[in-house]
Amino acid sequence: MKSVFLILFTTVFSSFSNAQIQYKFNHFTTDDGLPTNSIYCITENNNGEIILGTDNGLTFFNGNNFKTLNVKDGLINPYIVWVSVDEKGVIWFINYGEKLQKYENNKIQNTTIFSEYYTQIIETKDKFFLYTLQNRYANKCYTYNEVSKSDWKVTKSKNFKIPKKIAPPILVQNKKEIQVLNNHLIYNKYKVPIPNEVKFVHKVVFTKNDVWVLEENFLFSIDFNGVILKKIKLPQSLSVNPIYKNDFIVDPQNNCWLSIQSKGLFILKNNNWNSISENLGLNTTENINFLYCDRKGKIWIATNENGLFCIPNTLITAFRFKNKENYFNGFAHSKDKKSLFVSSKFRLYSYKNETLNLLQNSSLEIKIGNYNKVPILYLPINEPIHWDTKLQLLKVTGKILLKNEKDKHYVFAGNSSINISIKGKYDCKSINSKIEKKEKIKQIILHQNEYYFNNSEKINIRTFNDHFIYKKRDLKFNIKGYIEDFIFIKDTMWIAANNSVYKVYNEKIVDRITQINNVNIDVIHKIKPIGEAVYLCANNGLFKISANGNQVLNKYNFLPNNDVYNVALFNNELLVATKDGLGKINNLLLQKKSDKPIFDIFYYDSKIKKLEIPSYQNLVKIKLAIQNYNSPKNQIIQYKINTTEWTNSQSTTVDFQSLSYGKNTLIFRVKDVNSDWATNKIQINRAFPFYLKWWFILVVNILVVGLIYFIYRHQIAKIKRNKQQEIITNNKVAELRQSALSAMMNPHFVFNSLNAIQYFVNSNQKEKSSEHLGKLARLVRLFLSHASEPFISLEDEIKRLKIYLELEKVRFNNFDFNFNIDDKIDINQIKIPNMIVQPFIENAILHGVSHLKENDGKIDLNFRLKKEVLTIEIIDNGYGITHTSPKMSTPNNASHISKGIVIINERMEILQQSYPEKVFIIKQQDAFPDAIRKGHKVIIVVTILQ
Repeated sequence: MKSVFLILFTTVFSSFSNAQIQYKFNHFTTDDGLPTNSIYCITENNNGEIILGTDNGLTFFNGNNFKTLNVKDGLINPYIVWVSVDEKGVIWFINYGEKLQKYENNKIQNTTIFSEYYTQIIETKDKFFLYTLQNRYANKCYTYNEVSKSDWKVTKSKNFKIPKKIAPPILVQNKKEIQVLNNHLIYNKYKVPIPNEVKFVHKVVFTKNDVWVLEENFLFSIDFNGVILKKIKLPQSLSVNPIYKNDFIVDPQNNCWLSIQSKGLFILKNNNWNSISENLGLNTTENINFLYCDRKGKIWIATNENGLFCIPNTLITAFRFKNKENYFNGFAHSKDKKSLFVSSKFRLYSYKNETLNLLQNSSLEIKIGNYNKVPILYLPINEPIHWDTKLQLLKVTGKILLKNEKDKHYVFAGNSSINISIKGKYDCKSINSKIEKKEKIKQIILHQNEYYFNNSEKINIRTFNDHFIYKKRDLKFNIKGYIEDFIFIKDTMWIAANNSVYKVYNEKIVDRITQINNVNIDVIHKIKPIGEAVYLCANNGLFKISANGNQVLNKYNFLPNNDVYNVALFNNELLVATKDGLGKINNLLLQKKSDKPIFDIFYYDSKIKKLEIPSYQNLVKIKLAIQNYNSPKNQIIQYKINTTEWTNSQSTTVDFQSLSYGKNTLIFRVKDVNSDWATNKIQINRAFPFYLKWWFILVVNILVVGLIYFIYRHQIAKIKRNKQQEIITNNKVAELRQSALSAMMNPHFVFNSLNAIQYFVNSNQKEKSSEHLGKLARLVRLFLSHASEPFISLEDEIKRLKIYLELEKVRFNNFDFNFNIDDKIDINQIKIPNMIVQPFIENAILHGVSHLKENDGKIDLNFRLKKEVLTIEIIDNGYGITHTSPKMSTPNNASHISKGIVIINERMEILQQSYPEKVFIIKQQDAFPDAIRKGHKVIIVVTILQ
């Protein structure tokens, strides 16, 4: 698609040059997707989609893409000479020399009506007229078929003699018949007399203010009373050649467009027909087949072998001068506000009454501007400052007028100097900056009685007198980069640098603008406030910032060129100075947003809202069918998946790789740079693979849990086995230690007993020695017989303890002992751990009663059974372990630790670990807490093991 400006030649100013007024237009050919460059008719469907009849099929155009139906889709003949859409959206079209066909519900259907060689359809709400005018002049008649929409039958089919007043079978506007009765045109509420000057009517168009009547040789504008307002001769009579086609339309701006075969395309301006065929790239002999004005006011032009043209709006134009430079750069309002001075690089123009007049040429660059509402022409040559009465502007030598006093002027002359000029004199005094650094001042602005200097690197405040320029101070903020321009809007400084606009308030950067309407701003040449809006003139377009909505103007929608240097608003027209032409836009077009694009989402050729795909499909190609006639190259497309960030797309086809399994919501949005977003979304459900389905996950979880449970049980069992083995080992060790203890203790008792026997023998106490020797023998036998056994019966333990106590009593002869056994205890059946009582009795003797001088020592052994728990108490009446007797300086047994007791405690702990549900404990405490001889009590609690 080529987006250019359509040129209208008019004389501009004297005979010096011709102004070329250009309407912006788009050109589409086969390079853009058209099936052919020959187009015969144009219409639009109820959705606003353009439909083309071509010699290679029925084509649909949405502003972005062309889609064509051909023979393979059901066309009888691809040569489509006419297309019409009824109020239900059914598309009717004529195949040249074949049947009338229709396109409904996305299918081409045949009718029984032969279109023969008809080339046109006229449609009303209840009938069709199929006809041709190609032989109307030769035979004074034309052939037509009248078809009823109720039953699709031909009600009339004949050669019809041409009526006196109208050329086609009927006149129609908006599918409503314009009746011709009694020399009147009857349409809606209007009944307009036909003037006598109108001989033969080809077309009638009712507008809000008048009626246009296209006659054989003239175009008439008549009021609703039949009075002729205008009578404009046609470029050529419509009857010059009987087979010539012609077309006539009126656009929303009341512009009349006329095409005449082999003569060209014309637009009516100031009651003159202006040919614009040549500026479309067409020769006048090349045919314009059809003109169409769509419901948005765009003009569509169908050509023979030259493709399709579209003029979006006749209120968008530009000025260019053929074979001359068109580098426009400046504006200055005239003192009376009735005209606007316009400068290009080497020319000065005046714009007034929509005409651009050349005022002056220059071999040097021209600069213009306003100072206190006075237009100024800045001259590069030394000339006294004076008012040019012919041009009606002030001529000033220099670049920027800084101060205009009564008798002298201060003008920035360039680089870093200021010239002081005396009125009426050529000579001027130059003052220079006190700053040592060489610099080139780009811009100076007076704000609140302070002069702000821009040297492209930084902005500072300076002052000057008749001798020097002084720097007062640098501003506090720091912007790195080349400063293109700056202005003050109220108290906020706007600075153009680094492809951005910085807003500075109180010498602090408070905002930075890099994008307008999702379009990045390139190098900014100028910042210009106009009314409530601020315009950024950049080398990629004009950016408007306004509280009512931002806008982007560029070569794809409004401008002749993207490189913009200045802008001005004059008589409700926005004039834009670009590097290649002066753009002119009716400001009303900029007061509202562009229409939102309309789009649908397609997967292959199917429009979708929801899509199911298998798990193995990794690529999904989504195509957006976008209807956007505004400026497709300004189109912005974004998408996101679920809640991700928006992503830009440069194409209407988006590829999605490896979507997540399950539900994916794809959201698309499309906009023109100056419209709101149009949003649409689809849902894509990607099937889960079997290994992610619930049943598989459940089975795997069950297996994993089972495996974990099995491993857990195995480990627990292993731990238990290891623990049991450890307990067994510890028991073995304890038993061995117990055996060792028993083996160690037996010689001790034997030694003590033998000493006692020796004593009895030496003292000739034969009976006692014999008795003592017998007891010792029995005790040794008991020790030896049970030394290796972990458990011993209570009966054997009591026997062993009695013998042990009797022997120790003989030895010390100062204590008595007593055994108290519950009657319910079966001492034969009950077994207790071996050697758990004897060490405590030994302690009771040696550290309890053996030191008693009173010879009243007593040891009691109590045995009680409650259920399966046996309690053994060893009680002595000594002074206790931690208490001292009156004749002892240290506590009894204070530093002694019985090795036998330690072994017993270890055995009890092992038994408790082996049988955690049983009880195996030893307690030690004072037997008589309140007495002087507190005694000592040992409580042994064991569970009887079966």
